[in-house]
Amino acid sequence: MKGMKERLVKKIKLITTVKTLKQSLTLHKSTIDRTIHHLRDEIVAESGQSKGCVTPTLLELEDAEEHNLEEERGILLEFKENCPPGGEDSVVFYTTGLRSVRKTFEACRRVRFLLENHQVMYRERDVSMDSEFREEMWRLLGGKVTSPRLFIRGRYIGGAEEVVALNENGKLKKLLQGISQVDSPCESCENERFLICSSCNGSTRLLAEHHDEESSNDNMWTRCRECNENGLVKCPLCT
Repeated sequence: MKGMKERLVKKIKLITTVKTLKQSLTLHKSTIDRTIHHLRDEIVAESGQSKGCVTPTLLELEDAEEHNLEEERGILLEFKENCPPGGEDSVVFYTTGLRSVRKTFEACRRVRFLLENHQVMYRERDVSMDSEFREEMWRLLGGKVTSPRLFIRGRYIGGAEEVVALNENGKLKKLLQGISQVDSPCESCENERFLICSSCNGSTRLLAEHHDEESSNDNMWTRCRECNENGLVKCPLCT
């Protein structure tokens, strides 16, 4: 009889504990609900919308995306249309790898750092490695200007000072939106932008097809037409 009473007391205590726990959970849920409703009302009041669901609709998301695209186009139109070859929908960066003029080299490095920081793909054209790039840059800008020079989607953005200023006021990020992101180094050149000419192995010279014993040693060779003055060819994937 005593054992039955003890078991009954334990059951009563358990029921009381469970009931108290349920009450606590209900009170906690009610508090959370009031907090959510209060926050929702604040958001609605700040936005000027009617009360209801505050989750953005698909139409609202599309409108926001369209607004962002219009803002990007508006910023892009601030710059002069001047499209380098292959730069209609990409980033083209004229630079130099020569360290002889430290100021120019450092300016190029700053612009490259910003482009890499935004993790976008860009076509780097080193004017010190290929005179064709230098002539191309001069032709686009109408004079013998120095690098760096940046073009985005067929628009001339400017040199290092302009690019740094655009980055500081947040416009550079908007100009680069929509440009393909960098995922891995170029499979062909490992981001070196150039490859050694396979025809002359970088020597820039080829053995002439027709020569006789009386020909001079210089006449035995001809200029390789596949590469530039440094025996290099442009990477077909990233330049």
